[in-house]
Formats: sequence, structure tokens, C-alpha cells
Amino acid sequence: MNYIEKIITDEKYNLELKEQVNFDEPKKYLKAVSSFANGYDIGYIIFGIEDGTKKIVGVKDIKKSYEEVSNRIKTRIDPSIIPTVDIVDVEGKKLIVVKVIPGQHTPYYYVNKGTRNAYIRKGDQDCEANSTELNELILRGRNQGWDELVTDNLYKDFTFEKLKKYFEDIKDYKIEKEDLESFGLLNGEKLTNAALLYSDQNSVVGSFISCTRWDGLDKLSAKDDIEFYGSILDQIDNAMEFIKKHMSNGWVKEGGKLARRTIPEYDLDAMREAIINAEAHRSYLMRGTNVELAFYDDRIEIVSCGTIGNGKTLEELLKRPTSQRRNQLVCDIFSRLDFMERRGSGIKKILLAYENDEKKPKFEIIGDVFIVTFYSRLYRNVERNDDNVDTNVEKNVERKIKGKYPELSNISINILNLLEKNKYLKQDEIAEKLNKAPNTIYRNIKVLKDMGIIERVGSTKKGYWRINF
Repeated sequence: MNYIEKIITDEKYNLELKEQVNFDEPKKYLKAVSSFANGYDIGYIIFGIEDGTKKIVGVKDIKKSYEEVSNRIKTRIDPSIIPTVDIVDVEGKKLIVVKVIPGQHTPYYYVNKGTRNAYIRKGDQDCEANSTELNELILRGRNQGWDELVTDNLYKDFTFEKLKKYFEDIKDYKIEKEDLESFGLLNGEKLTNAALLYSDQNSVVGSFISCTRWDGLDKLSAKDDIEFYGSILDQIDNAMEFIKKHMSNGWVKEGGKLARRTIPEYDLDAMREAIINAEAHRSYLMRGTNVELAFYDDRIEIVSCGTIGNGKTLEELLKRPTSQRRNQLVCDIFSRLDFMERRGSGIKKILLAYENDEKKPKFEIIGDVFIVTFYSRLYRNVERNDDNVDTNVEKNVERKIKGKYPELSNISINILNLLEKNKYLKQDEIAEKLNKAPNTIYRNIKVLKDMGIIERVGSTKKGYWRINF
């Protein structure tokens, strides 16, 4: 197998296949150049291969095509990059292979007619970076993370009693101001963003955990609802106490013996790992967001903002759990306190804790949101598969809505059923799922909004739907 065949068949490569060089629309491959330069792994663009079939067809007018690709990359990518552009002979046909190495001066823009757009790789797609992603690229180009930025907050105005107590209890070590400086939490008298997160006062906007114990399988009625602020160490501890407060324990007999073995409803170590990861890897650049813990009868969902930092798909992450630390200083303190180990170990620990369970934890990426779902080991009222859970949710929603709002159309009720399962759906996605015209969905959503049943929280692109009934 030659190296071209290896690139084409090996799933680990970021790869774009193009049948021919499009002289009129270079954007189609220059987006990929921008994405790979802004990424974490080497990327390849190969011309002369059919994308779907991977059939080698060869490049027409190889000399002109080679010059076109080389010149376009040189003039349309800013700052400049120097990729490897080679002509390769495979099976008697000429291919153009572009090898793009991730750059150190992100963001890399595709420039055209006065416009500048930076792209990032999401799975096998080249997507324009949103404002949050663009800010992260800018910081990365400066070799900084958000948590390393120095604020105007002064050391004298903040305390670190929780952090000090953890170091004394776990490491038997009393930290002083000098230690905070060596950890990167202080720059002279000023606090970094990481220091704010670990301070007892924690004034970072959106840095809190909201915990809700819902009554049933949906968000119709809350039994308990509380928000935890302060040091992220306090937030983690309080969230764990919330889980312990509401979870149950079952038991089974050990063979024919009188002894019983306790079955905890949830693995607390795995839950703690998920909450720590949510605090450590979330994007604090997404202002107005927070970590959410939703406790239902049959499951617990932990929601944090910020997708996988290294551009990998969820499938790739689960196959080879590695992570690019978005908040290096935050993770460093967690590591010093033995909260975290090497990169990617958090997901491994969670999966290992449930390796003998029939229902495994579920990991999802929806838009800019990362969700981990743990399923109750004790819930037995219905068969615990996704289809049946969804059916019960739909029946509960439909029953309560029709009782309170008998005038609503079936389409409006179906919209609410969808939003109950995924509050991040956009109107066009709802139209596609229900096989209805976009205008029909728009009219029904307007009715629901006018009646106060739903409201939009946040922007059209990044927000979500809140159901109020």
C-alpha cells in the first residue's frame, strides 16, 4: 500500500477529495486549507479522486491545475502558509496532493473580494468559525487560553479558602500567595481568569451550576431547583451533594445467602468525573451560559457549553479518548489536586465505571453544547430504551398540554414534543422532522410564543427554547 492509499483509507486523517481543480470556485478547497491550518492535525486535499467512490481518475491539465492551486493558496490564505503541494503518479494517473500542517498563528482566513472568513473542521465539514470559536483561535495564535488572561481584579479583594483547604486536605500542603503566582493564577497583584474561577467569590459571568430534580421524565414540574455559585470547587461539591440527596439505592441478594448487595442508582465517581470535565473544558467565552444538571426519574443529564476542542467528531473521541485542554490553568489545578489525570482519561473513567451496565452513558454534541447522560440503574416503570422513553415523554407532554390548552393544534403539540426532547432545535430542523412547510412551523411557534407556552432564550443561532407550562 503506497502512502496515498494509506491516507485515503486511514480514518485518522483529515481528508478532502476533489475530482478536479475548480478554477471558478476555489473557495470549495480553500475552506479546507483554512480549516486544516486552524486545526490540530495534519490535513490533506487530494485532487484527481472521486469523493464518493474514491475512484482515481487523475487531474486534467496537471500543470495548469498545479499552478492554480499553489497560487490560490498563496494569495487567498492570510496569514500566509506554505503547504506541501506535490504531483503524485498513482496507477498511471496524475494527482495533486496538498498537505497542510496546523499553523501557530491562528486564525487563518480565506480572503476573497474584501471578505475574510476563518474556517474550522467539524467532523468532515469545513464550517465558518462563529464569534466564540474565532476568539479561541485568536487566543491560540497568541499562545494563550481564556483562563490565562490577566484581569483587572486585585488579589486583595478575593479569598481562596476553598482552594487552600483542598491543598491541605489532599496534598498536606499549605499554599501561599507565591504558590498562586507559580500556578499562573496571579500576575503581580492581578488575578487571571483561572484565579477568579477558583476564588471563593468567583465573579465570572455564567460560572455556576444549575441543578434541577424534575418530577418524571420531562421538564414539566420541578421537585427541587437550585443554583450553586462560588469557587468551582464548591460548585462541584454542591452538585455532588445534590445528586446524593435525590438518588436512591437498590439491593440484590447474594445467591442463597441472607446478605444483600447494595446497588447505587448512579456511580458517584463517574458523575463527579463528568461534572469536573464540564467545569474544566467548557467555553467560558460563551457568555451567559452555565453548566446544567438535570435529574429525571430515569436519567441525569450534565450539559456544558463548548464542543470538543480538537475538532474531532464525537465518534473519534469515543474511539480514542483524547482532548485538547481548552482551559490549561484550570486543568492544571485539577491535576495538582488529583481531580484529573492525563488527557482523555475522564471519558475512559466514565465508560469503565459502567462497563458492566446494560445501559451505558451517552455522549452527545448538539450545536455548541456537550451533553453526558447517565441512566438510572433502578428505573423499571417502562422499558429503558430510547424509543420507549421518548414515547412516554410525548404522552406526558400531550396529556398535560391538551388538558390546559385544548385549543392548540396537533402541529403545535408535536412541536412541543420535539422541543421537550431537544430544546436546541431550530425552526428549519423542526420543519424537517415534522415534514411540514417552514411557514407552517413559523405560524405555530408564533402562537406558542404569544400564549407564553414557549420563549426563546439567547440568540437565534446559539439559544434554546424554554417551555413554560
